[in-house]
This record gives sequence, C-alpha cells and structure tokens, in this order.
Amino acid sequence: MRALVTFLLIASPAFAQPFGSEQHAFRLVRLVEGLDQPWSLAFLPDGRMLVTEKRGRLRVIEQGKLLPQPIAGLPQVTVHGQGGLQDVVLHPQFAKNRLIYISYAARGEDGVGTELARARLAGERLEDVQVLFRQSPKGSRGQHFGGRIVFDRAGFLYLTLGDRGEMARAQRSDDHAGSVIRLHDDGRVPKDNPFAGKPGWKPEKFTLGNRNMQAPRCIRRPGCCGPTSTGRKAGMR
Repeated sequence: MRALVTFLLIASPAFAQPFGSEQHAFRLVRLVEGLDQPWSLAFLPDGRMLVTEKRGRLRVIEQGKLLPQPIAGLPQVTVHGQGGLQDVVLHPQFAKNRLIYISYAARGEDGVGTELARARLAGERLEDVQVLFRQSPKGSRGQHFGGRIVFDRAGFLYLTLGDRGEMARAQRSDDHAGSVIRLHDDGRVPKDNPFAGKPGWKPEKFTLGNRNMQAPRCIRRPGCCGPTSTGRKAGMR
C-alpha cells in the first residue's frame, strides 16, 4: 500500500458522485502518496498527521505533503511477518504534555512480541522514550500481533494483543497473548484490574480469549478480527 486514502461520510448532496453502501454514501479522497505499508495515523492539533509505516518509520503529513524525513528517536522495531511499527495515539492531554504512544513488534530472548512505548514529541524527533509494556512470552510466529491503543474517558490505556496464531495461548492466565492489556498512562497496573493479585495471572490482562483485535480503535468488540474471532470478558468463564 503506497498511498494513504480516506473515506469521508457524505452528509450533503452537494458532493458529486459519492460511493454508495447499504447505510451511507462515501467520497474517496487521496491524501498523499509515497508511504510504505502505512498502518495507523494520528491527527495533531496543528493539523499535521502522524503516520506509522510497518517497517519502523513514523512519518509526518503537513499541508497535504509527506515530509521526506521520518520522526527520529523511535525504539528498535522488528519487522516479522505481520508485526512491525503499528499504532500511534496521542495522550488525551497531548496539547499540554506532547506525549504520544506507539505499539510495535520487538525482539527478545524468547522471540518477537508487541511492546508499548511512550515519548514526548519535540519537533521532528521523540524524546524521553519509555517502554511501558513488553508482551510475555513473545513467540516465533509471524501473525496476530494486535497493537491497537485506546484511551477511555477515565484516562486508562488499553492495548490489544493477538493470539500470535496459537489459539490456546489466548486462554492462558500466564500469557499476554490474546488479551486486552489495561494500564495507567505511565504503565502502572491499575489495582482494580480483574486479575491483579491473582496467583498465576498476568496482572495487566483485562480480557482473554481474543484472536487479533485490529479494528480501528474499538475495544468494545473483543475478537473483532473476522467472523471466526472469539473473546471473553475478564472474569467470565
């Protein structure tokens, strides 16, 4: 995928020749060309857009143009199968603290898995980079890394993790795979997480039994990656 396009909901008949669907009409707009496997984007308050490229580059679109230089200072990203640089999300108070969050695949002693980092956006680079979460165990397979990041209204952070192509992992208490992870914005584990303090459970887990949640910023539908996905809410057996 070399071009970034958007589908805009048509609310007025003034738009010519929209695309039709069962429920809405849409207009297809080409924003920019030259991207290499764009994965996610975030809108900055000044009108610019941050775009992640799977191979490990964070790009900037400014006034309809793709800037030639990527944002510097990212943590080391491992491209492995479906994994690479994935989501980018602004902190709810970004205008005050300039913090952004990224999810990405990274290599460790036990393979490759999804990690979560936050950093301060300072001009064209990231500063004060902190890794807040590392999936454990990682794995050798190249699919189902998850990687979506969501903030709720209370300020909690959620990270989706896929089952890595091994469905049984999504049911295990001591495995992050196939889970939604719930954290404070600084990476601390909330005390009211459903499995916090339970022997043998990863305290970061908020749900389990998920296949590969990658729908755009949606954590209300566990396992929303295709009709074969399954999911269970935390605490439900």
